[in-house]
Amino acid sequence: MRPTLRHWIGSAALALCLPSAGLAGPDAMTVAEARHLLSRTGFGAAPHEIEALVGQPWETAVEALMDGIGTRPSAPMPAWVEGWGLPYAQIEALGPTAEELFYANRWIEITELQHWWLGEMIATPSPLTERLVLFWHDHFATSFEAHENPQWMAAQNRLFRTHAAGNFADLADGILRDPAMLVYLTNTENHRDAPNENFAREYFELFTLGEGRGYGEGDVSEAARALTGHTIDDFGAPAYAFDAEAHDFRRKTILGRTGMFDAPDLATLAMEHPDFGPHVVEALWRTFVSDTPDREEVERLVGLWRGANWELRPLLRALFLSDAFWAPEVRGRLVKSPVELLVGSIRSLGLTVPNLSDLAWAIDDLGQPLFFPPNVGGWPEGADWINDASVSARATVLTELLELEPDDEVRDRRPMPRIIGATEREPERVGPDDLRIGQAFALEAERLEEGGAAILLTLFDVGFDGADWRSLSIWLEVWPEDDFVLGLHIADCAPDCFADWPHTADEDPGWILFEPRDGLRRDLATLSETDRSLLAAVLGHLPDILSGTRDQPVWSGRFAEDREDVHPIDLKTATEAAGWIAGLAAQAIGPAPGRLVDAASDPQALGLNGPVPQAMRADEIDGYIEAREAALRSAGLPAVRYTSFDKWLRAVPLQGLDSKRAEAALLAVPLGSQGRRDELAASDPEALIRHIILSPHYQVN
Repeated sequence: MRPTLRHWIGSAALALCLPSAGLAGPDAMTVAEARHLLSRTGFGAAPHEIEALVGQPWETAVEALMDGIGTRPSAPMPAWVEGWGLPYAQIEALGPTAEELFYANRWIEITELQHWWLGEMIATPSPLTERLVLFWHDHFATSFEAHENPQWMAAQNRLFRTHAAGNFADLADGILRDPAMLVYLTNTENHRDAPNENFAREYFELFTLGEGRGYGEGDVSEAARALTGHTIDDFGAPAYAFDAEAHDFRRKTILGRTGMFDAPDLATLAMEHPDFGPHVVEALWRTFVSDTPDREEVERLVGLWRGANWELRPLLRALFLSDAFWAPEVRGRLVKSPVELLVGSIRSLGLTVPNLSDLAWAIDDLGQPLFFPPNVGGWPEGADWINDASVSARATVLTELLELEPDDEVRDRRPMPRIIGATEREPERVGPDDLRIGQAFALEAERLEEGGAAILLTLFDVGFDGADWRSLSIWLEVWPEDDFVLGLHIADCAPDCFADWPHTADEDPGWILFEPRDGLRRDLATLSETDRSLLAAVLGHLPDILSGTRDQPVWSGRFAEDREDVHPIDLKTATEAAGWIAGLAAQAIGPAPGRLVDAASDPQALGLNGPVPQAMRADEIDGYIEAREAALRSAGLPAVRYTSFDKWLRAVPLQGLDSKRAEAALLAVPLGSQGRRDELAASDPEALIRHIILSPHYQVN
């Protein structure tokens, strides 16, 4: 039976006695050492990169790599990343077709973000930056599938990039307020009355201390209490929010210390614990050195890291300059992940990837789709990447990769900009007293006990008195006997609206509430003239705003079908309730000062790509997605590209047989002597490189 790659890895050290480019020591790097440094700290090693390091001392080369670490990508993220937060909590109000197209567009955007990041890995002048961002993405594993918000994944990538080699405390603290993580680990369901321990447990076990190190079940329970109320605000731009009503403000005992601890204290508590350090250092060791961390070396590095106040740059520098990193016996011991394997091949060989979609699909097929780790523990490590199926799949993908040819119509990887947010779309002039609304979402309309009615409405893309806001949500409860409750969600317009409205800290995040009727009159005295006018406009036009939602599903009772406790009301009843409130507002603060202007929002501001038909069949939606994905076509372009394998081979900075020169540039452990084949290889560089790339030796670093 032919040995598999997994079996080969176990005996890879035996190959180290085969001829190689040799070791020159720390004062003058050889080709083999330059390739080792570049491929371990980046993605592969191109001939020009190797040549630039040959002859340099280890310390000089490592320092240059460290100096090159950046906090910003070389190419901008897609334009929508900086756009308005989309109306996730409201889009269902437009009906099932709009909702399906909305989420179809989000999947297209995460595909575009994958393409952007792959393009960045291929073209970046600092591969170490991207390796570190990928490392943190795996360490703080979060999947897009949990929330389907590509803006959150882009923001998380930016967090990892900003602090990739900064202070670990900034990462450990930032992830506590990361929307993608809060949703992924269900901290949005963490309430003081029923603490949810998911995030707290993984924070200690996977992110900071490590399993079984310095914490117990009691610490997890108490940390969960500290994380209560740290959640997401769905009504404003989808983002982190603190819900004081859900937070447990009582004293807690965490990791042996007692105090009024909150989420921001967890990073400090974990990092000041004497057991902090080894877990993170071991993870870095398994990524950059070997799959078996050296206990004494880990302790030494932890001590150095602690002395540097947990700054990552000194730790990384020490790791890359350690004897263990440069030891011959660690070469050929790390199995390349799919991203390392394919991106490294593209960079090493200077290949042009005409369509990054093909590369993304290949990496997905091999099990490492970016932004989709399989679970909170991240992707597999080391030999776990290898099995009979993956060995065959890797060979197939590499064969296809070697057959790529430059495309005359290759597009730059930078995505085309798209218009997001407000645009020149009003058909008529809007005066300072006019209330402009791009879209109204009717979300709830139900009958309450004792004859009352409740309405939830979001005004999206709002303009008034020269200001523009993303949204303003209204919660209205009306009963006979002139009783009411009015709530406004002002997170998107604050602090420019209703800053002086009296409200308490225990209200839901972003909401201000007032009740009963005389409360309106009392509270109005605290408002600015602009806020009084805005409130008069919103409440005065409320009946007409509701009438404009007549075609939305809420009035058919669709939203209440699966809830026996909900009794929907019709539009007429809702409009009558709104009319009563409008009359009350007119008495207290005057009628609406201007007109209601319907200025339909740009489809991009709503998260849609264009006008939404009343209904689309499933196959039509599939066709829509395929057409949009095809429009994303862009190329992966390494800094130096080779038009033939012969030209690549001539660029390798070594003398001697072509076969040995190619092996030294591509392999951690060279192939054994192949006699006559080595001599004949010069006549067919393509066959030579194909033979090397498809050998088991190429799968390891």
